[in-house]
Amino acid sequence: MNGKHLILFGLVAVVVLIALLTILSRPSDKAGSEEPLLVYCAAGIKPPVLQLSQDFEKEYGVQIQLQYGGSGTLLSNIRVSRHGDLYIAGDASYIEIASRKGLIEEVLPLAYMQPVIAVTKGNPKGIETIQDLLKEDIRIALGNPDATSIGKQTKIFLTQAGMWGPIKKRAERNGVFKPTVPEVANDVKLGAVDAGIIWDATAAQYDDIEIIRDPAFDSAHMEISLGVLKSTRQPQKALRFARWLNSRVGNKVFNRYGFNPV
Repeated sequence: MNGKHLILFGLVAVVVLIALLTILSRPSDKAGSEEPLLVYCAAGIKPPVLQLSQDFEKEYGVQIQLQYGGSGTLLSNIRVSRHGDLYIAGDASYIEIASRKGLIEEVLPLAYMQPVIAVTKGNPKGIETIQDLLKEDIRIALGNPDATSIGKQTKIFLTQAGMWGPIKKRAERNGVFKPTVPEVANDVKLGAVDAGIIWDATAAQYDDIEIIRDPAFDSAHMEISLGVLKSTRQPQKALRFARWLNSRVGNKVFNRYGFNPV
């Protein structure tokens, strides 16, 4: 082999080596597929979202990591971390805030809920209206307006009805504020309080809870919305899961758990 051939052979070997190193340095599709989608989910919506997450994983092999909390608390986490794929809020106002903050790429509606008064089975204290919550012997639980969607909407609609001030004082004096709607419902179920204000869809998941509807909440049909986060590193998978929740399959599951699907 003469000198020219040796030089040519060497150049070919270098090119092949560079190509191999480039291929090996790329992240594999398989490795990417193993990264779970991080979904921030309002605690009151856990049951249908959990089931749909499990079904989605079986269908598409994509793992879903659910982080629960109050809608406001979750939004704060998203703003600080700038990490995650999807955000499911208890009402659309939080999605609107996230959009204004530049955190949301796309929004899809999922279902509707309405605030109701929750009491233990049999309604032993005979509560019929919001006004009854001001009776001296009534202990009440409310969602924290700064942490959870039910607390925020309770404050808004009772303020409009001129009732928020006295109801807030009653909870501070003879009741409790909770960071999530399931915790309010659990206090009612366990008898730790006589009544609480929760979503009708949440109440539907408890056999030991009855609901009372008050005119103050007649117009309070709140939309549960999902936002695809701009921070997602897997936009196609995130959007596929979002559309799975928004599909006919998702509607059936939300309806099964007491929600009014879109």
